[in-house]
Amino acid sequence: MENKMSRTKFIALTAIFYIIIYIVVKLFIVYTQDLFMDNDVYSKQYNIGKVLTVNSYTEEEKANTDYFESYSDSYKMKIKNYFTEFEAGDSDSNYEYYLLYDAENQINAAFMMGQFETQIHSIKNYDESSYYYEFNHFPLYISNLLREYYLNKNNITNDVELIKFIREREKEDGKFTTPIIKIKENYFFNFVETNLPSLDNVTYIEGDLTGYMYETDTYKQVCIIKNDKLYCLTFYKLDYFTDDMILDILRSLEIEK
Repeated sequence: MENKMSRTKFIALTAIFYIIIYIVVKLFIVYTQDLFMDNDVYSKQYNIGKVLTVNSYTEEEKANTDYFESYSDSYKMKIKNYFTEFEAGDSDSNYEYYLLYDAENQINAAFMMGQFETQIHSIKNYDESSYYYEFNHFPLYISNLLREYYLNKNNITNDVELIKFIREREKEDGKFTTPIIKIKENYFFNFVETNLPSLDNVTYIEGDLTGYMYETDTYKQVCIIKNDKLYCLTFYKLDYFTDDMILDILRSLEIEK
């Protein structure tokens, strides 16, 4: 009888111990989520994203087009040649820069083209140099399986779907009654949002191309998704690069690899 009571007492004490540990960890996670986050994310709201439909050049149009081609060995892009007077500027491993100077040797317009990893790839395959390495931090550690689960749960397979979800999701601040897995999900997407370019003015690219375009008062950046890569074109000085010119450039775009 005494052994049975001791066993019952041991089980009860063990259960109480784990309950206390859970409460402490839960309170710690609820408290620390704000330490890791920009609180402006919680109140940020976006308008409905615009859509730009791009119909690629016909074979006849391609045959009659003078093309401008990237010179990178790691990727090849070619577009209609609006850049005869542009000069190649300094480039890095991701971008090629092209500049147009006026008579006073001032930059009148600039154009960049480059290739990057998609956000989805960066979320799934980061290292210590990645901004998503934050996911390894205690106590809001998000494992590979959990990141995959959050993406699959919300039917997110590419960057366009990620951006749409980020902009349209309902945000909530985790409370003690919120399950830990939900607190981490909220933190996960909040953190992704802080690492995306400005989402205030985004246009979804549809039709023969899949991607998106960010824009500010001075530039537009178009990123096209192909083979889990982002192929980006950036246009500076929007009084030079008109909407019609940018659309024509996108219609002419060909990506070889």
